[in-house]
Amino acid sequence: MKRLFRLLAIIINALLPWNISYGEVFNTSKSFDLLCLSQYIDHIKDDARFAELCSDSVFIAYVSEVNSNCSASKLCNLYSEIHGDKDDITKCLFTIQHLDSLARGVEWAKSILSVQPQLSYICHKLVEHGYSDYWDNTVYPKLKSHIDNYNLNKDLLNKINKSLADFFLPEFLSDTRPKIYILDIENAFNLSDESFCCTPLILNPEIERRLRLNFMNIYIHENLHNLHISPELMEKLNELDSDSFYRINEDTAQAHGEGRNEAFVVAAEVFISHNLGIRDNQNVFDEFSQYVDGSLVLAPIIYVNLSNRMPDESYNDFLIRLFDEGTLRAGAIKDTYDKAMTSIQSKIAE
Repeated sequence: MKRLFRLLAIIINALLPWNISYGEVFNTSKSFDLLCLSQYIDHIKDDARFAELCSDSVFIAYVSEVNSNCSASKLCNLYSEIHGDKDDITKCLFTIQHLDSLARGVEWAKSILSVQPQLSYICHKLVEHGYSDYWDNTVYPKLKSHIDNYNLNKDLLNKINKSLADFFLPEFLSDTRPKIYILDIENAFNLSDESFCCTPLILNPEIERRLRLNFMNIYIHENLHNLHISPELMEKLNELDSDSFYRINEDTAQAHGEGRNEAFVVAAEVFISHNLGIRDNQNVFDEFSQYVDGSLVLAPIIYVNLSNRMPDESYNDFLIRLFDEGTLRAGAIKDTYDKAMTSIQSKIAE
C-alpha cells in the first residue's frame, strides 16, 4: 500500500505546474510596514509631512515605550496570528485599536497589549499625517524596484519546487506556499504561519554574498516548515534535554529565537541546497558551524544520515528511526556531532 501511495504521489507531483512567477514569491504589506515603523522611525524623519510628528515629545515617548515592550517581529506575528488585513490601512488601524480584545487569548502577547494605547496612538498619528500616501508613493516604489531588479533564477526556482515535492514524499507538499514579504526594514524574521518578512537588502547580490545568505536558501527553508512533525517525534526530541551538550546548545539556540525542531528544517534545507548545487561543501560546513552560533547540533548529524533515508519513508519517520536506532541518543550527541562535522569537513577538499 505504501509503495502504491508513493507511486500515486510521484505521478501527481509530475503533473503539477511547477513554473511560477516572481509575483507568487515576493509580496509587500502596507500594514506590516506600518507596524514596523516604530522600530525604524528614522526612515521618515526627513520627510516633511512627518517633521512635526517626529518632534512631538508625546509621540516620541510613545515610540520609545512600544519599542521597549515589543519588537517589530512580535507585532507582525501577533497581527498575522489574529488574521489582520495585510494591505488595507483602515482595517489595520481598526485591528490595532481593538487589539486588547482581539488578542486577549494570546498568552505570549501580554507585553504588546501592555502598550496597546501607545501603539494605537502612534499608528493613528502616522496615518493622520499621510502614511498611506507616503507608503504608496515612497516605500512601495523602492520595494518594487528591489523586487523587479532581482535576477530571480526561475529555472532554479522550478527545480527547487520539484526537489521540495520529492523531499515531502510520501506526503504532499501543500499548494499554499509561505509568502515572502519584502518590507522597509533592515532585518528579517519569521511569522507564525511560516511566512517570512525580510529587508529588501536580501535581494541585493552583493549583500547576499556578504551575509553568506542566499534568497533561495530562505525560500527552501520556509517551505520546509510545512513538513509534518508528529507529537511522537517531539517527545523523543524532548528526551535529549538530559544530554548536557545538547542542552547547552539548545539554550543558545532558543536565546536566538530558534531551537526545538529548527534543526530538522536546517538539516533538510542544507541537504536540498547541496544537492541542487546552491551550497558547496565549504558552505555546508560553514552553515552548521555558524548559524545561530553553531548551536543546532542535531542538524549536521541528520544531514550526514539523510542519504540513508528509505524510499518510502517520510521525513518524520526517518527522524524517528534515527532516535530508535540510537543515532540521536542522550549522552552521545557530542560524539556523534563531532563525527558528523569531521565527515563534512573531509569533503571540502574533494
